[in-house]
Amino acid sequence: MRGKDDSAKTGGSGKGTGRVRPGRQRHRAAWSGALFIAVTLFVTSCGDYTIRPANVHDDPSDSPTYEPSTTIGGHDAPSPTPSHPAFSLPPGYGTPSPRPSTVPSPGTDPDCRVDEILEPSCGVWWGASPWRGNVYPLEEASGRRMDIVYTWHGVDQHELPNERERHLAAEGRFIHANVEARRFTRKGHPAVDYSDIIEGRFDDSLRSQARGVAELGAPVFITFDHEADANRRYNKRGTPREFVQAWRHIVDLYRDNGADNAIFVWNVTGWPHNFDRLPGLWPGNDYVDWISWEAYNMTGCELQPRWDHVLSFEEALAPMYEWVQTEGERHGIDPDKPVMIGEAGTVPIPGDPDATAQWYAEIPETLTKYERVRAVQIWDDMTAPTCDFRVLKNEAAREGFVEASRHDYLNIPDEAREAILEALELVDKLKGIGDDPRQERD
Repeated sequence: MRGKDDSAKTGGSGKGTGRVRPGRQRHRAAWSGALFIAVTLFVTSCGDYTIRPANVHDDPSDSPTYEPSTTIGGHDAPSPTPSHPAFSLPPGYGTPSPRPSTVPSPGTDPDCRVDEILEPSCGVWWGASPWRGNVYPLEEASGRRMDIVYTWHGVDQHELPNERERHLAAEGRFIHANVEARRFTRKGHPAVDYSDIIEGRFDDSLRSQARGVAELGAPVFITFDHEADANRRYNKRGTPREFVQAWRHIVDLYRDNGADNAIFVWNVTGWPHNFDRLPGLWPGNDYVDWISWEAYNMTGCELQPRWDHVLSFEEALAPMYEWVQTEGERHGIDPDKPVMIGEAGTVPIPGDPDATAQWYAEIPETLTKYERVRAVQIWDDMTAPTCDFRVLKNEAAREGFVEASRHDYLNIPDEAREAILEALELVDKLKGIGDDPRQERD
């Protein structure tokens, strides 16, 4: 069990405290009232749903993620880095993607609910970091809307969300923005030292991001500098202690600038070789809402020449899950926090298309055994000719992805989503009334 000294070192709180954050306490009364009103309105009209207030790899640094050349994102890239054309809006942009009529109303639990940090009580959010930033082909193939779209920004960018992200949110998706310690306004997206963030050199752009998130109104997942435990990052942009200080600095700036709808997602690789690095990178329970890591199979990928085995989705997910559940509390990490698999995918498994399809198709049933996992994002991209994770470029991968997408467990009721959005609107209204006592109450 974690003692008081450990809590002080991490700046965190004990198990079960992750839902009540200092930045959210100021508006807790407004939240509670708004949630009650939203639930009352929703149950009156619909009657069914309520909402609750609140494996060993070769080289951990060789994650398959990369840095797109567009302004919407950026990963540390294994060489060679593919170049992508600028994102353009497809025909029919602005028309919400429908749920498939063949899929039963998701989540058979009549008490399905979503809390203020978007943790659902039934099922799992299904998201993607889509090829060339375009989520529509995935949705067309699966016949449903993706719940989350993973996007990429630098600490120097003022616009978050950008126009594309605002459109995606308006159509009913949640945005997960990874804010990198990099300058996205400069060619090559050069890295930024954590000390520069701590010393306030990017405060203007970060404040602008926070205000943009606040103005969006809908909940937004925010990650700072994903995979900080990877070899190419660990102790490269600063020490683990400086990473923690930079993380807290950003969270404080967001909260101080009204972004109470920001939900902070701490992301690491999930590579077993890196577990000893994680305690030093933990920002503390009060500064993290969700815990996140990756789940990959890279059999035959040229960037992993010694990877001659096949890892199932479960085998890729399980080691980090078990570490958090058994070791997390000892290091000040609340094991009850919801989990997001930030990136998941397999390359086409050589000579075995059925295994490729099965890799994706097994995701929903696997997730039912890991109750803290409440979101998964598919990595839909290519990092080298034999490292192609694009699910629509391989018929077997497409088949498995579509099958998974139609599973009840990956389809959270629209009603639960709409209730949380309505609650947020009511929070804003109540905050406005609180700010001006003369304002008329409806």
